[in-house]
Amino acid sequence: MKRPDSKLSAFSLLEVIIAVALFATSVTVVIALLPALTRHGALVQDTLAAQRLPDALKVELSRLAASGGLDALAGWAPIMSSSSGGGLALVATRDAARLHSLNYQPPLVGLIPDEAQYFLVECWRFPDEPLRFDPQKQFLPLAVRVSWPYRLPGSTAPTADTARTQVSFTASLTR
Repeated sequence: MKRPDSKLSAFSLLEVIIAVALFATSVTVVIALLPALTRHGALVQDTLAAQRLPDALKVELSRLAASGGLDALAGWAPIMSSSSGGGLALVATRDAARLHSLNYQPPLVGLIPDEAQYFLVECWRFPDEPLRFDPQKQFLPLAVRVSWPYRLPGSTAPTADTARTQVSFTASLTR
């Protein structure tokens, strides 16, 4: 019995070497990108948490204004200047679930431990009209800056301002 002539095709050694080299290069590139992608993912997660803070901030500022008065709260928020140092300070946890004032009034639930203070929220009054606070007005507009990480996990010392990421927005309280 005679076999029919069939032409078998196969990859040459050169083609196999090129395919293995391309595969090894692509795996190396993906592994090299993992740390940068992980850092970027953490930054995005922290930014989203910081963008959820305006609602919690408004609730906390309303509580502070109700207990001490809007004029007293305005007195604790310094007027914004070019140096922009030391506004009315509040701290929040990394998941933005808890927020309280650092130095104005104690929170209702309990202090956030130093090692859990991840976001620093600072508030300033505007210096010029139409947003300048006047006790005759029925609202208190504030410039707000959220920066993180305020304290790194396991550290009790605050992180330097230059090493923090920040988001800014405005908030307003009414009487």
